[in-house]
Amino acid sequence: MRLYFVRHGEPDYGSLGSPRLGARAHDIAPLTPVGRLQIQTIARDFRLAEADAVVSSSYARALESAALLARELGKPFYVEVDLHEWRAHPDPARELDPELLRRAGERLASGHDPGDGPWESLEQVRRRALAVLRRYRRFERIVVVTHAVVIGAVVGRARPVEHAEIVPYDLDPDERASHVTPVPDPNPNVPH
Repeated sequence: MRLYFVRHGEPDYGSLGSPRLGARAHDIAPLTPVGRLQIQTIARDFRLAEADAVVSSSYARALESAALLARELGKPFYVEVDLHEWRAHPDPARELDPELLRRAGERLASGHDPGDGPWESLEQVRRRALAVLRRYRRFERIVVVTHAVVIGAVVGRARPVEHAEIVPYDLDPDERASHVTPVPDPNPNVPH
């Protein structure tokens, strides 16, 4: 099964404005105008036109990105809660040491496991996402709109994934091990 991972477009965290939202603002932020333009631009990519469906994380920035893509591509659209962003803690209401969380975030942004803590490891993120994706084995090609950490965890990419970047990968949905075959990056030394 060919997967076209797409990181959501640029999010607009500043538009939410209410301090009462706290960390939840991260989950419900919409796209910026630039983020919408990024998604509308990649919707013209010939690879995405081949897809059978669009599958999305349930976070607002991914949902908006996937809805724009599904509409532009004329494809069915599915939402999956378990394609969500990396979890800093199983209890999202729990406050974590900000410095510890910042360091874990920096490690994730550079493509590394966040280290020991109350959070998900990259392997847990990978297993969670693969369990979702295997349910779509009836399709030959799907667009998966999700988050940089999820994409990196599944495909093993060490460099950061940019907003609206397309990352193609082949997945054997029947393989019981978490086997993913990467499609070589045609320009590995060029930032995308």
